[in-house]
Amino acid sequence: MNEMLGNQYFLARRYKDATNQFEKALLIDPLNTNVKKKLIICYLQANEISLALKLFGDLISEDISVILNSDPHKDDCPCLKMISELENFHPNLAEDDKDAALGILWLYCDILNSKKYFNKLLSSAPQNTDYQKINRLLNNAL
Repeated sequence: MNEMLGNQYFLARRYKDATNQFEKALLIDPLNTNVKKKLIICYLQANEISLALKLFGDLISEDISVILNSDPHKDDCPCLKMISELENFHPNLAEDDKDAALGILWLYCDILNSKKYFNKLLSSAPQNTDYQKINRLLNNAL
């Protein structure tokens, strides 16, 4: 029930409401990859970059193909619009948060662009274990 309602809110671009429903759905079924995939987008919409990055890292560790096999048009995912907005204008995000958001979003569409942003993050923060893990997973997928 929570997942269905979350999906309706997601389609209506009511991300805060979708977030609440998807979080409840994960409490019931913590392995639901479809919910995780959309919840990442919801967190990014709310500028909750650290939550999105954590969930993203966990999801691609479990099964990177869940995101690699995404079809932004079929899934009605706002990734491409979000990428355009982030790349062209988003002054209220720190550069690392912006790059992390772009790296996450690009994986839904293009692994090479995702890799570019995570390489940039890793070069600016080489000791960051999240960036190390994500880079390793992206390299393995390539």
